[in-house]
Amino acid sequence: MLLTIITIGIGLAVPILWAALGEIIAEQAGVINIGIEGVMLIAALITAMVMSAVDNFLISMLAGLGVGIAVGVILGWFYVYRGMNQIITGIVFNIFALGLTTALFTYAEYLSEELQRTLPDVAIPLLSEIPWVGEAVFQQDVTFYAAVLASLVVFHLLARSWFGLYVRAAGQRPSAVVSTGRDVRRVRFAAVIFACAMAGIGGATLVLSVAGSFNVNLTAGQGIVALAVVVLARWNPFVTVIACIVFGMARALQFQVENLGVLADVPVEVWIALPYIVTIVALVFARGSRYPPALGIPFIPPGKSWAQLTFERLRERFTGGAARPPLEANQ
Repeated sequence: MLLTIITIGIGLAVPILWAALGEIIAEQAGVINIGIEGVMLIAALITAMVMSAVDNFLISMLAGLGVGIAVGVILGWFYVYRGMNQIITGIVFNIFALGLTTALFTYAEYLSEELQRTLPDVAIPLLSEIPWVGEAVFQQDVTFYAAVLASLVVFHLLARSWFGLYVRAAGQRPSAVVSTGRDVRRVRFAAVIFACAMAGIGGATLVLSVAGSFNVNLTAGQGIVALAVVVLARWNPFVTVIACIVFGMARALQFQVENLGVLADVPVEVWIALPYIVTIVALVFARGSRYPPALGIPFIPPGKSWAQLTFERLRERFTGGAARPPLEANQ
């Protein structure tokens, strides 16, 4: 039973892990993407539609990724260039995504049907033969192995690359980025797109690997859990992997209720709520996290207001080039 819980828990953790890894990049850049839940939900719907039409895992996964990128461009424009309140904007987007996917699902009843097939498990030679650990960890589908590899990539980007240096500077000291001649807004915009792309993969994984179909509110708060996991893991990709697996194992308990002995009499609603209770308790008793100082604070270039920036962008768009210098500068 324990082996089954671990195996199922790892599978349930994968969608949250993808979303959390992307959120690490966004928050390190100074943007908190509350809309991650809505991104996962829309990506899951489009993935289910594409999979039902073409029955191809790769194309369906790319569809979810494309949705994440497209939504990331929109949210990035709201967060970064419009300077809108990131928390309120994210909450409104989540509500919009829930309403949109519910309406589309109502008019596409075929989406409630199980897909013709889901991603198969892949056993890694030799490693899968290790007692206990091999059967639980090294006999998962390819999305789990790709997520673990993605955690290594995220760590390398943040700790060992110029992009990661600019990302961390944009979230901690934006003026340092300005002093190097880089645009803080472009760095943050790229980080939001990356985060939403990863959330799109998480939504696609939820359909192709976990649920096998789409239903109303399929994510059920998993995007919000990803936000909590990032804080709990203190923006460490490797700790994020462990935290997501713990959450997945807590969810897996509800599928093994009949095998829990005296605990089988506990109402099933308690087991459904258990993973969220575990997340809240872990956040309460975890050490205080030091958030990036500029997290959630819109960046305004020195000496300019949002009205001036908007006017300059509109003038450049309609004139086809940069604004001309004032007359006294020419003289």
